[in-house]
Amino acid sequence: MIIKKLLAAGTAIAAVAAMSPVQAAEFPSKPLTVVVGYGAGGGTDSYARALASVAPEYINLQPLIVVNKPGGSGIPAAKFVADSKPDGHTIYLASGGAFYFSTKFRKAPVDPLKDFKIVCMVGRLLPGLFVHQDSEFKSAKQLIDHAKANPGKLRFATPGRTSTWGIAGLAFVSRNDLKAQDVPAKGGAPARGLVIGKQVDFGVFGIHLVNGFQDQIRPLGLIFPERDPNNKKVPTMVEQGIPSVEVFTPMMLMAPKDVSDERVASLDASCKKMTSHKAYGKLLKKAGLPAKYLSGPDATAYYLKLTNTWSPIVTELKKKTKKKK
Repeated sequence: MIIKKLLAAGTAIAAVAAMSPVQAAEFPSKPLTVVVGYGAGGGTDSYARALASVAPEYINLQPLIVVNKPGGSGIPAAKFVADSKPDGHTIYLASGGAFYFSTKFRKAPVDPLKDFKIVCMVGRLLPGLFVHQDSEFKSAKQLIDHAKANPGKLRFATPGRTSTWGIAGLAFVSRNDLKAQDVPAKGGAPARGLVIGKQVDFGVFGIHLVNGFQDQIRPLGLIFPERDPNNKKVPTMVEQGIPSVEVFTPMMLMAPKDVSDERVASLDASCKKMTSHKAYGKLLKKAGLPAKYLSGPDATAYYLKLTNTWSPIVTELKKKTKKKK
């Protein structure tokens, strides 16, 4: 039922996207607020700041104000937006993977599929498999072969057990029948620090975190079917013939579910122009982040497909967690 409603909403938004109603023409009538559920300087915040730098030209000369509400894996920030006045002036920049997984491993007061309409996708963060530059492992296969020969001996860092990269890491280990101990850190940078400090044997976190640390960590592969445009030399697990699951985080602008389709379509039209701006791409590239636009309807269908793929992974990992207890 949820899937049908979301797809129907996406179709309705697409139908009004080409229209120019008075409501859309006068919108926005005041500054837009984009809420980020993480602190300043992180990947999600970087996307928001890049959008804000080019937004006024495309949103009726209004500023796009970034408001950081860190904590609780982004759930409190999402709840704040879901409860805001549904006039389209307050939107949420969601780390799509984190938003979904955060609601599946704990009771949450908000749901990405029930409480929001997807405006558009503006980029995506992809996971990589990392080792220290001095590591004996020169390829993902070498690491996997060693882990299989030494079950339970290797330790790996992630930004948190139920974070997107935590799920990606656990799924990677599970799909390759490995026995390795995860060491959850409190964020991507701390997880990277564990690899740099040689406190773990490998790590799974965002490929963008190699930016500026190429002399200390080395990516063995991208846990995604397509190469990252900012790290084109890093081969994918698919290219290496290694089993993996497509666990990543699409960066999506979301509006409260009761915002009109006309206003969501207007925001989407502006989003397309913002993400096409050269300055937007340059700012993201400097941060090692890829830009990737998908319209609201396309992003909605894509996200539904992803969550359907992730659902059995969540079930599988929940069962394994219970067995450990």
